[in-house]
Amino acid sequence: MNSKNIIFGTGLILMFTLGIIGTSCSKWTEPQAKDYYVGPSEAYKDNIKDYLNSPHKVMFGWYYNWTGQGGSKQGCLTGLPDSTDFVSLWLCWGNINEAQQADLREFQARGSRAVLCWRAGDIGDNLTPGGNDSALKQEFWGYTPGDSESCVAAAKKYAMAIVDTCRKYNVDGFDYDIEDWGTLMNSSMPEVANEFMRTLRSEFDKEGKMLVADIPGGTGWLTFYDVLENDVLESLDYIVWQTYDLVGTGLDGFFTGSGGVQSHNPEMFECVFKKSIVTATFEEAAKKFRFLEQSKWVPSCGLQHAGQGAYHIEYDYFGTPDYPTVRQAIGIQNPPINK
Repeated sequence: MNSKNIIFGTGLILMFTLGIIGTSCSKWTEPQAKDYYVGPSEAYKDNIKDYLNSPHKVMFGWYYNWTGQGGSKQGCLTGLPDSTDFVSLWLCWGNINEAQQADLREFQARGSRAVLCWRAGDIGDNLTPGGNDSALKQEFWGYTPGDSESCVAAAKKYAMAIVDTCRKYNVDGFDYDIEDWGTLMNSSMPEVANEFMRTLRSEFDKEGKMLVADIPGGTGWLTFYDVLENDVLESLDYIVWQTYDLVGTGLDGFFTGSGGVQSHNPEMFECVFKKSIVTATFEEAAKKFRFLEQSKWVPSCGLQHAGQGAYHIEYDYFGTPDYPTVRQAIGIQNPPINK
């Protein structure tokens, strides 16, 4: 044993002895919990907010299995990488509990945002007391299928119910998942869906909330896109395309190829493309590699798209570090600037 060890050992003995003299035995058994966690500095927090507010390609995800604080970080929005811009709370139409509200507040405090998201072919889907039965929806919202005037009025009421839900839970807006035809999304009465979206936009503008539309990423699904009027397309913050099977030339073809997005509305293509988010799915492990391929995509049209996202983004949680694929994609999309 060298002299340093002897001195250190003697010091410990002395400290222990003094503890015996100055402390009662009863206090020895009381646990003294000490928190050694050091949170991010204010400078770091400011840098994250500056990044999220700067021009860059966004990172988005549909988020499910949300438990909020108190459980695994996989179930927390705050477990996502700090550079995540926003998420759609998939199949969340209210009833957000206290743990989720606490998680949401912390997520928003760092500059990220979260919006409600669900499919709605019919007026009143998921917000009708008693369930989604067609007769219940028609009675509660006061519309007759096929009658444009009553459907438009009911669609506006439905939009206001969504706005009220966002206000109640301090959620940042709504992502309308357009995958179903019905009394709301109807090619024979396009005014219904458009007035629904205009009402949402008008109300969200009062509070700086987001309006997003997401549509399956195949040319056969663009009949839904055709329903949306130019002013509605222009008013959207983002259009998210479910391009799960597309990378590289496949993405180019979807947007600018025969029968693609550009051909459906050439006048609005540049506006739409610049707010377009392409996505992969983490639900199927075999398709996950496409996410990083999409990160590297350079559109052949010469325009810049808005960014990328993932369905079930929370499935990427496990790894070292956590969310390894998402973190890598953020770095590919927005390479660090070396000064």
